[in-house]
Amino acid sequence: MTAVLAAVVHLVWPHIRFDAITVTLLVIAIIPWLGEIFDSITLPGGAGVQFRKLTARVEEAEAATARLEREVEGAADTSQVALTAAQEHTAGELAADPAETVDRLAADYLALRQSLPAGTERTRLMQQVFGELVRETARIPDPPIASWLESENGGLRLAAYTRLFLKPDPQYLEALLDAVIKDDFAFNVSRGIRALENVIDIIGPAQIRVGTVHRLRMYFGELPEGNRKKHLRRLLDRFPELA
Repeated sequence: MTAVLAAVVHLVWPHIRFDAITVTLLVIAIIPWLGEIFDSITLPGGAGVQFRKLTARVEEAEAATARLEREVEGAADTSQVALTAAQEHTAGELAADPAETVDRLAADYLALRQSLPAGTERTRLMQQVFGELVRETARIPDPPIASWLESENGGLRLAAYTRLFLKPDPQYLEALLDAVIKDDFAFNVSRGIRALENVIDIIGPAQIRVGTVHRLRMYFGELPEGNRKKHLRRLLDRFPELA
């Protein structure tokens, strides 16, 4: 390899004189392009580079990092759900019709979006609404998830995402994906993607249709950089064989 490189350089620049240091630097300069051609290369002096083994280790480390991020964020969401469920409420609050409470929370959510500018405070208040939806949607034995997903009311769509995050139901996968793709509320989309993660984990990534994964990838390309794209990237990490 070193001899070939030296011959090429000599033909192009015949006035250049070679020594071991020069040859080593030339080889190092082209190392990034040699991984697809050679398993390894030995530099002057005996130093070696194992391309494919190094690449495999990098890929394994990246996959492990993605799995850890999913587990950490999933634990955070689970903690939030557990905290909400454990909170004490008055007898009057618990006696209220949960379906009516969900409607009220949906209205509160829309009012927050309309009355406050985007920012930390609005997000904090939306998280509070989400926490209440966690409790109230769990109290409805058979919620109208399909109609919530199709609703023009962003608060009701959030209620559907919340319920499917808590209790993933495979029958709603395509309807959930349709709703998320059409949703123009960033907070909703983040919650919807987390619901998709849980539903897909219940089904098993290997059982998800290729067409569904393709739709997810197309949607990924449309999202701007940010939390929504980060969440969807982690979801797509479940399908490395289709990358």
